[in-house]
Amino acid sequence: MTLVITRFPVSERDNPSVFLVTEGVWQNAGSLSDFVPSVEDITVMALVAPEDVRCNWFGLSDIEGRQAESVARLRATEQSLGLVHSSAGSDFDDVVATATIAPEVMQRGLDRLAARGLNPDIVIPFALVVRINSDGIFRADMDGLTVLRGPQFAIPDEVVLRDIFIGATSIETIDADIVRTMLLSASATPLLNLREGLFAKRERTIWMTAEQRTWARRLLTTLLIVTMMMTFVTLAKYWTATASENETALVAAQKIDPAIQEIEQAESMLAASLNRQGKTQGGFAPLSAALWRSVKTSPNVSVRELRYTPDGILTVVMAAPAADNINKALVTIQQDGFRITATPRQDTTGATLVDMTVRMP
Repeated sequence: MTLVITRFPVSERDNPSVFLVTEGVWQNAGSLSDFVPSVEDITVMALVAPEDVRCNWFGLSDIEGRQAESVARLRATEQSLGLVHSSAGSDFDDVVATATIAPEVMQRGLDRLAARGLNPDIVIPFALVVRINSDGIFRADMDGLTVLRGPQFAIPDEVVLRDIFIGATSIETIDADIVRTMLLSASATPLLNLREGLFAKRERTIWMTAEQRTWARRLLTTLLIVTMMMTFVTLAKYWTATASENETALVAAQKIDPAIQEIEQAESMLAASLNRQGKTQGGFAPLSAALWRSVKTSPNVSVRELRYTPDGILTVVMAAPAADNINKALVTIQQDGFRITATPRQDTTGATLVDMTVRMP
């Protein structure tokens, strides 16, 4: 885990330094305008200067916990001039510390940090990073930030404020290493965090880790490759089967017409060859259908013989008690457009027979 610490910028000209802390090792990463985050696993803490935030302490002995923080936040808001954003946290015993900041200052600082790829996890006044355990006055410095800290007060280190709040009281400067230790403690357990309410950090939903995304891409790539290979194998089998069937069909077609050399021309050349030989293709089905339709509509007409020859002629022997019945069947076939020849005769029982041939139109 890498900790990023910087001053909370409040103007376009504000260009604070950025510090990286990895496993306790501090590194100055340069100014904010030149900083580019290089790792994902980071915690960002921004320190607000004492000039830009007001800190107050309230003793609330009769209430505690969240309720005490809510009351302290309300009192701090009431004591402020204009609209403010506030946060509160328990300091010691029954005392609650609060911090109030102008919303436009808060938003401007977040926007400046976001422009450099930083989304702070913690925004805290520098004064509340400095934790003191005595009644003295202490001075702490950090990258241009200077705060004077005393019992339940924190002010910028300015002459006018020194005269008002401190007077002749001696000031003890906190060693830089101790300030760094306080910063690390504040990053782990901040007294309060201004990133709450309207300015709470919006966490990006992470559905998969980087490693999981890598494996997902590998699986999808493998699935795509396998799918393509299966498709090619199926197509190859289809093409092989089609080629085999075409070769068989071509050999059969060449037995009828040796001039056929390609399967693409086989159908048309077969039809032409059969026509030259006086043969037709596939005429039995329509001829027989027309015959049975005419017989069905003609009472007392039956079919005694039925033959279909390779030259496309359907030969039929029809029988009926009287010639009128058969004539009706013949007319029906002719009305369907088929060409017929009919020769009447009688059998030994006196029934009328007709020897008929039927051709396609």
